[in-house]
Amino acid sequence: MKARTMNATVSYDPEVISESTNIHFTKVTNASGTTIYGKIEKNGAEAGNISHETKGDYLITTLKPYSGLTADEVKGIYEAVPRCIAELTEA
Repeated sequence: MKARTMNATVSYDPEVISESTNIHFTKVTNASGTTIYGKIEKNGAEAGNISHETKGDYLITTLKPYSGLTADEVKGIYEAVPRCIAELTEA
């Protein structure tokens, strides 16, 4: 029998940005390509999100509420995101 769809979803351990801030990544792979979602959390509350899609070739990082993050946390997020996306797209 021929498969119509084949999906794989993988969740990863959080990427630690600071003692109170981390990013939870999930990768979804299907026939259309790979989509990576990231949920940025600070003290258990949402502080932003990340979307990357290979088919559309885009990466979006949103920080919200921006004022709730320290300058070091913002810098840490923007340093970690490209590295994590590269690791997840290679895996």
